[in-house]
Amino acid sequence: MAKTQVNVRMTDETAEMARQAAETRHMPLNDYIEQLVRRDNDGVRERFLEGAREVIVGYGDLIEELAASR
Repeated sequence: MAKTQVNVRMTDETAEMARQAAETRHMPLNDYIEQLVRRDNDGVRERFLEGAREVIVGYGDLIEELAASR
């Protein structure tokens, strides 16, 4: 997979926290940050899918009715 370089600005304190967290997990800082971004986005996707499930369960019959009447 191709990699893209991204420059990020953060406070010295935050940067040190990130370095220490990566070190504790025995992983490169780049991998640690990539993992955080992926985890954050996966959470958004899961919340979206759960909301969609709720709409389908709650309004599925109405949606089917409207689709059939077209």
